[in-house]
Amino acid sequence: MKHHACIAIGINQYQLLQPLSYAQEDAEAVYTFLVEEAGFSRDECLLMTDSSPSLWGNSTYPNRENILKLTENLCAEHLQQGDLLWCFFSGYGVSHEGKDYLMPVDGNPADIQGTGIPVELLLNTLKKAPTETVLVLVDMNRSQIVKAGETIGVETAELARNLEIPTMLSCRPNQVSRETSALRQGFFTTALLEGLRSGQCKTLKGLDRFLTDRLPELCDHHLRPKQEPLMVVNPPGKAHLVILPDLALVASAEVAGRNGSMTVGAESNGFDRSLMGATTAQMDLPTATRNSQDTGTEKPTEVPVPNVAGSADGGGDRPNLQKPEDLDNGASDKSFLQQLILWSGATAAILLLGVFFTNRSIFMAQQEVSPKLTAENAQNRPPQKSGIKPITPSAEVPRNQQQAVPVVTGKKPQPSSQQVWAEAKTLLKDGSASSFNNAVRKARSIAPTDPLYPQTQQDIERWSLTILDIANGRAAKGDFLGAIGAAKLMPDANKPIYNQSKEAIVQWQDLSKQQQLNVALISAAKTKIKRGEASSYSKAIEQVNQIQAGEPLHTEAQRLSGEWSETILKIAQLRSSQGKLKDAVEAASLVPSGTKSYKPAQKAIAEWKSKLKLQKKG
Repeated sequence: MKHHACIAIGINQYQLLQPLSYAQEDAEAVYTFLVEEAGFSRDECLLMTDSSPSLWGNSTYPNRENILKLTENLCAEHLQQGDLLWCFFSGYGVSHEGKDYLMPVDGNPADIQGTGIPVELLLNTLKKAPTETVLVLVDMNRSQIVKAGETIGVETAELARNLEIPTMLSCRPNQVSRETSALRQGFFTTALLEGLRSGQCKTLKGLDRFLTDRLPELCDHHLRPKQEPLMVVNPPGKAHLVILPDLALVASAEVAGRNGSMTVGAESNGFDRSLMGATTAQMDLPTATRNSQDTGTEKPTEVPVPNVAGSADGGGDRPNLQKPEDLDNGASDKSFLQQLILWSGATAAILLLGVFFTNRSIFMAQQEVSPKLTAENAQNRPPQKSGIKPITPSAEVPRNQQQAVPVVTGKKPQPSSQQVWAEAKTLLKDGSASSFNNAVRKARSIAPTDPLYPQTQQDIERWSLTILDIANGRAAKGDFLGAIGAAKLMPDANKPIYNQSKEAIVQWQDLSKQQQLNVALISAAKTKIKRGEASSYSKAIEQVNQIQAGEPLHTEAQRLSGEWSETILKIAQLRSSQGKLKDAVEAASLVPSGTKSYKPAQKAIAEWKSKLKLQKKG
């Protein structure tokens, strides 16, 4: 029997890296869809997160050992010829010395080669599986340990091309994959699940087409930088491979039938969303216009012949032809015209009465002023020249009335809710936390009774979550003061989000204090170093190792520890080359465990000790 299997890995709580917010949720959402909606076999589906249950008697905690062991186990023992295998990863990705690595929960930035999972190793393991189709989906978040200029995904794309494993990356190598509080997921996973549920992603080509369109659109809607997926399919003919079992299509069709939100078989007809939109618009045109567009030539407009039986397109459109029984109905038309004139006159009278009562005070004031103006004008008017008709007071009063109206009201016309909403959106152009705060304040002026109120409330919640995203992004980079500043701009429009930002501020204030202490600790460690003296580097390492995992600057401390350990080994090797084997052993013994220089140091120590023994015997 043909099986459909998956590996879904999502890591939030890294031991030695800044935690992620929604990587675990991404993996769980993909796993749940494949098992519960797409018909994948639960017994052949592997979920590995911070809290996933054990499977096949083994722990699914996503450390390096478990990921490699369970992946190899699934490929070797639980799959057979003709099976379909998905592999989804959401977590940190690192490019080191030109090679891409997926970082497991215990990945150490000071020893990427020793603790990371090479993408090459993972793809080769999947290649050995006796499956008909393998699909790899990689959502690699860029870690702060990545050096400037290094791009993640270049090697992955090249490996996928060479091994002929269809692979989709969540973004291009020069872009950043992001997650957001507004969606409680990564943008890539949100778009992926939308596509799978739409029924438009039956094949690799359909998946690529949908995500290429939807993912940038989703980022733009949430005012985040553009993120474009990268699909690698080699040979190109594989683009038509089916990546979901038939049961998934049936389920999608049932959902679509209930919701009325999709057309089953759209992909098989060769339509994507933009083409379907164009086709729909074309169907609503008159026949002559539609034909003209189809052929690319301009045809003269044709007068449509009345068709009593209905339109050729199925009769579902509004009729635009006169009914036969209305052609000779002249008496009814005349009666209708008379009624229209009467109703128009009555409506005009009502409007005039409304204007009078609304401005009654103005009209009454003008009536009281008019006699006085008449007397004053009669006394002060200079003699008129012959041949010029005097201007009567009644002719001056209307002119004075027009000038007096704006003075009496003294109010500017209030902007409409649509104008207020549009102005709020224009405030978002710089993408800063303060701009989102200003937009929320502007949008909150729209009254609850306004028809736009529900939509503005959705935008206010989305903009508030974006402020929280900005604050979390700064905190992830170690800029706790900046994170606190952004979080303080959180409006109280949405109480749960507002309270969440308040709690975060308290946490970041503590971390900021700890960060200052650790900065001082690292500075003090650097002052201990004396060039060429291995013991000074050892003392500096001991000092920075006081910074515990999860504390600010722990990653920097681990990087310095690895760098200084490598320097100690070089000092030992220099002494060995000078014939000072005893001093070389003594220096190499100072290289701490847990660094990438530790194993080479131990190997060198063994060699140098052997030489010392030979020297003694000689």
